Amino acid sequence: MTDRKWFIEWHEQWSQFFQSCNWYTFQFCHIEFEYDPLMGGVEFTFIVLGLGFRWRWNYTVTERAQTLTDRMADFYERLDAGESINDILNSKKEDK
Repeated sequence: MTDRKWFIEWHEQWSQFFQSCNWYTFQFCHIEFEYDPLMGGVEFTFIVLGLGFRWRWNYTVTERAQTLTDRMADFYERLDAGESINDILNSKKEDK
């Protein structure tokens, strides 16, 4: 989730072949459209021969999206204040 109205993410899958990896993933052709009403966005992914992009437009801020944004802001605020990740996550379990 992002607070930006829209964004583009570039995909490049060729460089992995010049590294020592546990596995290799390559997409010859990948076209995808996603309608995400719960988070208030739509996405389009297009990859051909290992090169492509993902474009997302957040057309509205839903209650669920705002809740996640608020939780992440609280998490980073507490992390910056010096709390450990384990303490933050364990306190969230106790809140439930």
